[in-house]
Amino acid sequence: MKIANRKAHLICLKFVIWVSAISFGCTRELPARFNVDKAEGNIPSPGREIRILTLNVWSGLTYKGFLKMGQYQDDTEQRYRVLIKAISRIEPDVMAIQEANPLPFYAKRLARDLNYQVIYRITLGGIRFGSLGIPTNLREGGAILVKGLWSIFDHGRKRLSGSGIATNWFCFHFGEITQAILGQAEMNGKSLYIYSVHLHSGPFRGSAFNKAVNAMARETTWEKVEEAKRYAEKAMQRRRHEIAALKAFVEATLPPGVPALLLGDFNTTVESGELDPLLSGGNWVDSYRFKNPDDEGVTWDPFGNPNFRQTETSTEAFDRLRAYHERYPSRIDFIFSRNLPRDSILESRVVLTPENGVCASDHYGVLTTLKW
Repeated sequence: MKIANRKAHLICLKFVIWVSAISFGCTRELPARFNVDKAEGNIPSPGREIRILTLNVWSGLTYKGFLKMGQYQDDTEQRYRVLIKAISRIEPDVMAIQEANPLPFYAKRLARDLNYQVIYRITLGGIRFGSLGIPTNLREGGAILVKGLWSIFDHGRKRLSGSGIATNWFCFHFGEITQAILGQAEMNGKSLYIYSVHLHSGPFRGSAFNKAVNAMARETTWEKVEEAKRYAEKAMQRRRHEIAALKAFVEATLPPGVPALLLGDFNTTVESGELDPLLSGGNWVDSYRFKNPDDEGVTWDPFGNPNFRQTETSTEAFDRLRAYHERYPSRIDFIFSRNLPRDSILESRVVLTPENGVCASDHYGVLTTLKW
């Protein structure tokens, strides 16, 4: 029995070594460094100030398919070049990205081309060991990057919703998983906790939802509209659970009084009420709203963003309501600050908008400047 067990262990060990070797062999090589002329239009960073950027960089995937995910017709390399030039111009000190795909290739390439340090976490991978798996083109997740004299430490991640396993090396899941990544950035002995999130996508309450319901009601039956609203409520309820889990994660990990940022693609708005558990009590400050109380600050812009792709039409009631809802602009990307004086928020604006008909993503970014 002992000999049999030993043979079994040796077989398993050989299999792991073989798969690992294949995985390393299949890892994509980084292309030559993308050179950026930073002299033209570069915005210098003043002393004692830091810039924070969040952006959903858009995977370009349809999220339909088993062996391979469908992908929208799109020049991803052109979008990457646009992204690099834009980031080089505004020079954020801290940056969070969502929908980075494939990881780690995308995050490491971005960090190398911009001379940043990076941590990353895969959240969507299907069935995968290393770089091998199905869907073959899905290794998506988020990353936090810091530049210059900053250092970044990986404090792990918190699963906010979804079931199965998703790690940087092994994945086994058949549905969406959402997460929050925690990094600790340091410069000159001063710490900044960074929570980067990407929440579940779906309709949220507000004027856009009401318009979507009314548009759907003109084209289908009352029963179909009510069915769609019930499924929409499930999406809203899922985000409420995610926000509750996120709040608990922050309270369990953030040391008292340490400055913190909570940023990313929340897939909902302040007006929906879903973010109230986070914002009530004044612990977190919405940097954009604080500096621009009268501006909408759209980051999801189906009217002006050339990368907007309408969800395919479907006979399913919820899919139709979601497609209607996506047609309306909203602010769903945020940078929240905590344990920082309000007057330390010097500026906050929407960035990475279209230039000459080209945009880096189907989202716009948010850039906040803080006194540090």
